[in-house]
Amino acid sequence: MMNEQVKFFNALGDETRLLILSCLLTQEKCACDFASIANKDQTTTSRHLKILLEAGIVDFEKDGRNRIYKIKTEEMRERLLNCGIKKLEFCCKKQ
Repeated sequence: MMNEQVKFFNALGDETRLLILSCLLTQEKCACDFASIANKDQTTTSRHLKILLEAGIVDFEKDGRNRIYKIKTEEMRERLLNCGIKKLEFCCKKQ
């Protein structure tokens, strides 16, 4: 139990990961979208997504060659909102 909490809070301890989560609270997103949203390269965003995945915060589904990321459960969504993470609408507009 303690290890899960440590992973959860460590995952929240980065600005890029918080931005990713704020976007995912609004809607599911392809991994390829996060590089432009976070203004980081694909390798960096992939590393951040892996940390969120290992912490049990997000999950993904494959859509062809793409990975579509989402908040893992509704319970996790509520937990993130209760931690003060805000939904970001701007990241959901077509670019």
